[in-house]
Amino acid sequence: MAKSSPAVPVVDQFTISSIKDGAYKQAVASDRMRSVAKFVLERSKGFPDSVEDEIKDQLYDGYRLRFNEVNKPEQYAIINDHYVLVNTPELAESREKINIGVDYAFSFTQQQFGKMKNENPYLHSIIKVWRDKVNNYCSNRLADLKRQARAIQNEGKTRERGATADFSKRVTDVLADLATKCKNAQARGDETADEKKFAVARTAFMTAWSK
Repeated sequence: MAKSSPAVPVVDQFTISSIKDGAYKQAVASDRMRSVAKFVLERSKGFPDSVEDEIKDQLYDGYRLRFNEVNKPEQYAIINDHYVLVNTPELAESREKINIGVDYAFSFTQQQFGKMKNENPYLHSIIKVWRDKVNNYCSNRLADLKRQARAIQNEGKTRERGATADFSKRVTDVLADLATKCKNAQARGDETADEKKFAVARTAFMTAWSK
């Protein structure tokens, strides 16, 4: 059985003519992302910390539309219950064929898709590739939107930085951490870790450092 994963976008009219043109298009995309994030923030009280099922469903519907635009369905010939990707003239003449893409892959409920694994494993394996790719794409786009929403929420806020520890305390903390790591390494059988030797070196260092 021949399988293939959704291809790299092949139907996308987005072109860049120069660095300047690319920068402009990047700025436009950023402005659009900001507008979408504000739109969702106004309609979803808990966003981005929580996403209501209805909001998520609508977002994923939109993300799938875009994925479908740039990842067109693939045609398969059904031969002896096997699904073979149509990539030759002979296969194109097969009597029984089916187009499998985003719409077809998500036309099944989760329960139907689960049952398919036993009832039609060949079709299930192909659809699984599509569903996994699409779900990962949607998840990444939602993460992008959440980051933009948080950026909007944090606008105008002064970031509070913790007080920087003085160097002397940092030295003490580092040596204490090394002592713990040395003990653990020795317990694992690391022959280069020697607690007693480290303790002597640590005392000698602190004696010299304190003068």
